[in-house]
Amino acid sequence: MKPAASEEFALAPGLIQLNHASYGLASRTVADAAAKHRCRIESDPTRHLGAQLTEDLRARTVHMCTAFGLTPRHTTLCPNATSGAAAIIASVPLTPADTVVVLDTEYSSINRAWQVACDRAGARYIEIAVPLPFQGTASLLSRLENEVPGAVSYLQTSLISSSAALRLPVAEIADWARGRGGHLILDAAHGPGHVPIAPDSWGVAAVFGTLHKWLPAERTVGFLWLTDQLVDRIRPAEISLTWDSADLVERFSWPGTFDPVPRLCLGAAIAQWVRWEHEGLVTECEELADHATATLEALAARPTAGREYLPPRLRSFILDGVTVTEVKSALSKADIRAWVGPGPSGECLLRIATHVYNDRGDIAALAELLEEVLRP
Repeated sequence: MKPAASEEFALAPGLIQLNHASYGLASRTVADAAAKHRCRIESDPTRHLGAQLTEDLRARTVHMCTAFGLTPRHTTLCPNATSGAAAIIASVPLTPADTVVVLDTEYSSINRAWQVACDRAGARYIEIAVPLPFQGTASLLSRLENEVPGAVSYLQTSLISSSAALRLPVAEIADWARGRGGHLILDAAHGPGHVPIAPDSWGVAAVFGTLHKWLPAERTVGFLWLTDQLVDRIRPAEISLTWDSADLVERFSWPGTFDPVPRLCLGAAIAQWVRWEHEGLVTECEELADHATATLEALAARPTAGREYLPPRLRSFILDGVTVTEVKSALSKADIRAWVGPGPSGECLLRIATHVYNDRGDIAALAELLEEVLRP
């Protein structure tokens, strides 16, 4: 870890954190801002959690939209990506005549939510296998064309898939869905602060995502972006006092009593992220991810995709000849944090994220451990 890491983050001494993408990590700067917001709220909860809260959250929504090029009229904050997905899935009408298509590289709880919704409505649920390493856009579109019969109502995919860390061809998938009469719903949990978000140019119908993964924000805070066709239809999964509001921000501003501080300190998180970009720290993270890929490839760890489909700071590898349990145990004993789990076909996947506190020493320590684990 960089020597300055302990100055800006509360990471335990000696810990190598390469699992940033799972939960994010709030910086000390944002934690200080959050503490001030909490003190302000506790000084007069009736005022600060009452009517004024909606306008405070509207201001943060506009700030976030400005930072990431989204339209405020179509955007709202929400608790997290899962709640955003739940709102969409619970709100779109499904009948026995509908077909929902998902990729098996999607976050498993999102796929399960669509499956439950289809079961309830009697709709058809189709899950498309995406073999790893990812074979590219043409191969994926060919699978969709050959394995999905007839019209499609909704297709669920990710901007960057979670465990396999694939940067998927969103515009091309959306175009295929439209060609079948359907709409693309996009999971952008790994978008803001990591890669650009451009729902209008992609042609997607809805985007849900997370802001606490790649920004130094407090957990949890997410967002929803909706087209004109959906902005009046999508409601929170929980029916709260503002559920019937015609105003999108107000509709999602009060899911019952909750802690609004992660949303309220978004300004501090975005400002720090912008400073990192201006100081070249984000570019350093991308270079470190490329270095990690080359280093682990030399140990026979197989990237889950070719370079065109690799995210800038999130990389996943197929580890042959070892089990998830073996790799997890070795990493835990060495105090190295990375995500390890099964791939769609049972592969052992190792996923790492490079962040502003990482350096080449972290990658060297990981490589040394993997060389031992992968040794025949």
